Amino acid sequence: MNLLFFFTHPSKYHLFRNTINTLVKLGHNVEVLNISKDILDELVSQEKWQHKNIFPEGRKIKWLPKKVAASFNLLRTLYRLNKYIRGKKYDLFITDDILTITGKIKNIPVILFQDDDIKAVPDSFILLATTDYILSPECADFGKYNSKKIGIKGFKQSSYLHPNNFILNWKIINKHIPQNRKYALIRLVSLSAYHDVGKKGLSNEDVLKLINKLELKYCIFISSERELPQYLEKYRLKDSTLDMIHILGGAEMLISDSQTMSAEAALLGTPYIRFNDFVGRINYLEELENKYQLGIGIRSKDKEMLFDKIDEFMQYENIRENWKVKRDFMISETIDLEKFMIWLFSNFPKSIEVLRENPDYQKIFI
Repeated sequence: MNLLFFFTHPSKYHLFRNTINTLVKLGHNVEVLNISKDILDELVSQEKWQHKNIFPEGRKIKWLPKKVAASFNLLRTLYRLNKYIRGKKYDLFITDDILTITGKIKNIPVILFQDDDIKAVPDSFILLATTDYILSPECADFGKYNSKKIGIKGFKQSSYLHPNNFILNWKIINKHIPQNRKYALIRLVSLSAYHDVGKKGLSNEDVLKLINKLELKYCIFISSERELPQYLEKYRLKDSTLDMIHILGGAEMLISDSQTMSAEAALLGTPYIRFNDFVGRINYLEELENKYQLGIGIRSKDKEMLFDKIDEFMQYENIRENWKVKRDFMISETIDLEKFMIWLFSNFPKSIEVLRENPDYQKIFI
């Protein structure tokens, strides 16, 4: 088969990495397109893939209003996608972005990976409307587009962080963290995307107050997308981005305003507190927090609750052991998404027919 992947966020590199490598080994022709976003191009470039960065300069346009910039980016992304695929034949597109529109125009089937509910990211309707299939957690809600959903018993992180596919490496952790020291991790995102407008997370003042509490018991490290004042900069983990999943897996707890890293913490068994205004709006995180009790979501208006929960977490003597039991139960109910995607893409379109007739077929991947 001729397959084209286009993804625009580092988390999707992790999601698809092993699947792409296996598809290539199975003899499929796989091409990968990406953009410059955080460390995405660095990650993709270390693979032996047929790949091209179609936005080496990145897609951020700081001098334009966000809504205008989003519209302009849509048009220029479509132009660059169409330029790349001109004269080529593909059996399937797999994406997290507007390759869905190109597929619609070119009459090439598209599988969109999407785990954010439409109520959380309303502008995703353009992707949902133009894709053929939506690969997502079963609990995700896309309103009138739910009929396109291939609901998985699991989460995005059930691919690269499933125990079949990931082993925590303390040698990697000890490159960055003093050996045998318990530590807490604070993750700060920029909240600068178009769908983040009006959303709040952790302020610098919040972070300083958190550190004053947490330092009574742990070493503190910060991973941040945004610039930090000097009094917080000294806590920043340097040269650690490629090793962050292992560092997260070894932490006693995560406090974050990031959706993705919170879910990664859950799959690793690291207790987390998620503090932002997306709480209550993203079903897969609600499932991790309410059904499996692997984390706690707190909205920015409930700031006192944040510090109360920190106190509660710090009272646990063996918090990671408690979380391991809950994490193992969650794993027992969810699939190895990597193996499922290899089957799904390799056997397309027959695999779609199998799932339409028997949605529980995916249970063979648990």
